[in-house]
Amino acid sequence: MLWHLRTIRFLVLALGAFFFAAGIARAQDEQSSSARGELYQEQIRSLAGRLLKRTEKANCRADSCTILVANLTMPSGSTSHLGMQLADSVAAELAVQGRGIQIVDRSRLQDYLVREHIPSAALKNREAARWLATEFHANVVLVGTIEDLGGRYYLLTELLHISNDKVGPQEAMEISIPEPEQAFAPFEPYDAERPGLKEPAGAPPFMRAGPGGSVPSCIYCPSPQYSDAARKVKFMGTVILDVTVAEDGRATDIRVLKGVPFGLNERAIRAVNEWTFRPAVSGDRPVAVRVPIETTFRLY
Repeated sequence: MLWHLRTIRFLVLALGAFFFAAGIARAQDEQSSSARGELYQEQIRSLAGRLLKRTEKANCRADSCTILVANLTMPSGSTSHLGMQLADSVAAELAVQGRGIQIVDRSRLQDYLVREHIPSAALKNREAARWLATEFHANVVLVGTIEDLGGRYYLLTELLHISNDKVGPQEAMEISIPEPEQAFAPFEPYDAERPGLKEPAGAPPFMRAGPGGSVPSCIYCPSPQYSDAARKVKFMGTVILDVTVAEDGRATDIRVLKGVPFGLNERAIRAVNEWTFRPAVSGDRPVAVRVPIETTFRLY
C-alpha cells in the first residue's frame, strides 16, 4: 500500500513538473512572438514614414492623394497570409502617419478580389496594379514583394502613380521569417480550383451537364470586346464563367469562376449574356444546366 502511495505521489510530482516546464516554454514562445510583433511594428512604422516623406516623387500630395495598398506578394506574384498581414499593417500605419492622404480600406480590396476571382499572379505587373488602383478611385498604388536575398528576407516596396509616368521611391525593410515554408504558403482570397459556387437561394432546380443529359452547344457566340485599358497594355488572358443555360438557350445567372484584370470580367459577362445556345436535352425535352464557359481575350 505504501509503495502505491509513493508511486502516485511521484507521478503527481512528475506531471506537475512537466506542466510547469510546458508553461514556461509557452510563455517564452509568446514573449518571443510578441517581441517579433513589436519588431515588425517598429519596422513598419519606419517604412511608412520613409514612404510618406517621398510621396511627392509619385505625384502624391496631401489633400489630393489616395493610396491603395495592394497585397504584398512573392516575386512570382503569389499571395501568402504573411504578405496580406504585412499589407494590412502597412496600410494602417500609412493611415496613422499620412496626414491629408487617404488610404483605401483594404477590406474593400479583399471583397473585390473575392467577387471578381482575380488570381494574385494576374496583378503582379505594374500596369495591372495601376488599373486596380483606378477601380478604387486611388491615384497611387503601393506594391511590394517579399524576397529572399541570400537567406535574409526583405520587403521591397514601391509607390506607383496611375498615370504611368510617375514612379515613387523604392523602400525596403528586413523581416525575420523563422518558418518560411509555412509563412509563404500560397493563399488566395478565394479558391480558384473549386468546381462551382453555391447556388443562389430560390434558384430554379437544374441539372449539371453530364450523365443523363447532353451538353449545350453555342449557336451564336461573338467574341467579347476588349476594354481600352486591356488593349493599351496588350493584355491577353482567359475568363472562366459559371453559366446556367436555360431551356430556351439563353445564358443566365452568369458568375465568375476565374477572372482577369482590366475590366475584362465585365466584358466577358456582357458577351456571354448575348450568346445563343442549343440547350441541353434530357430524354426528349430541353433542360437547364450549369456549365463552365471560357472566354479568351487574344490580340491577333
